[in-house]
Amino acid sequence: MLNSAQSVYNTSMNIIPIFVPHEGCRTRCIFCNEYSATGVTGVPDEKEIISTVEKYLSFFRHPEDVELAFYGGTFTGFGNQQEYLEVATEFFKAGQIKGIRFSTSPGLISERLVEYLKPYPVNFIELGVQSFDDTVLEKSNRDHNTSDVYKATHLLNSNGIKFGIHLMTGLPEDSESKDIHSTREAIRVGASSVRLHPLVILKGSLLENEYKLRRFSPLDLQESIEILWKMYLLLSTSNVKINRIGICLYGKQIDNVVAGPFHPAIGELVRDRLFLEIVRAFSGEMKRNELRLHNKFKPFFTGHKKGIVEEARKEGILIDFAHDGEEIDVSLYMRRIKERVLEGVYAEA
Repeated sequence: MLNSAQSVYNTSMNIIPIFVPHEGCRTRCIFCNEYSATGVTGVPDEKEIISTVEKYLSFFRHPEDVELAFYGGTFTGFGNQQEYLEVATEFFKAGQIKGIRFSTSPGLISERLVEYLKPYPVNFIELGVQSFDDTVLEKSNRDHNTSDVYKATHLLNSNGIKFGIHLMTGLPEDSESKDIHSTREAIRVGASSVRLHPLVILKGSLLENEYKLRRFSPLDLQESIEILWKMYLLLSTSNVKINRIGICLYGKQIDNVVAGPFHPAIGELVRDRLFLEIVRAFSGEMKRNELRLHNKFKPFFTGHKKGIVEEARKEGILIDFAHDGEEIDVSLYMRRIKERVLEGVYAEA
């Protein structure tokens, strides 16, 4: 468990991303503006795809483990999907990629689609689920409901197609208990990986206007972390890969965040919050406020900008590290804390 917790993100595949913002979408989700998020304003043609693949292959350390990914929009509702799949398949046949992955809506997964995809080397499908609560989905203007999610995941499982799930926190009518439920359902239906996205308000999104009219307020950073660390814990103790925590923004796109819990290191902050909980539990059990831990635990219990050490110090717990320091059974404490999360001990007030 300690090794798997060393990085917030657990993925071994090199990904070449091709963005097709808003293409194939049947509705406009209230939180979404993929132009603001990606900086991409149109869809690439075949030449652009080939150029992008060649560029990425030139600087990958391990070019033998590569997937071509089509992100943004709803790929299975996109008119150019066959052209894109054909281009990607040529790279596969040439041995330059291991396969294809794409993101889509659960509402556009069908038996007909699965049959259509069989000739292509599709390794993985990322489902934009966002929530397993129908009220949250309706208020977010999603194009699917929970019944669609269950049908889609059953169909993919039945055909041996691996899939991941995107979950969001802080959506309208959302709550911590709903987010915990969504996490448990993502695990139960067999997701291989999960992306956790706390809602941020982007320029040009429908929520931007609601925010400016003071009809909606996003969670702040700390409120989001208090939910996300529990979701992270449930996933990591269930051997579900966490591909990302937080929206991925770079450069000028960061300026398109109007409000909400954006932080470039939010994944580290979430992990730190969990390990702070472990420190508290260990200190309480040992009935000691001075902890001298083995050096191998330093990467885990120091924290982003020494955040764990400093927060523990504020609570009267002093952490030091030494070559002959004591060890913590991280797996044991994670299981215990998980039990308390599921019992509702940490639930929202």
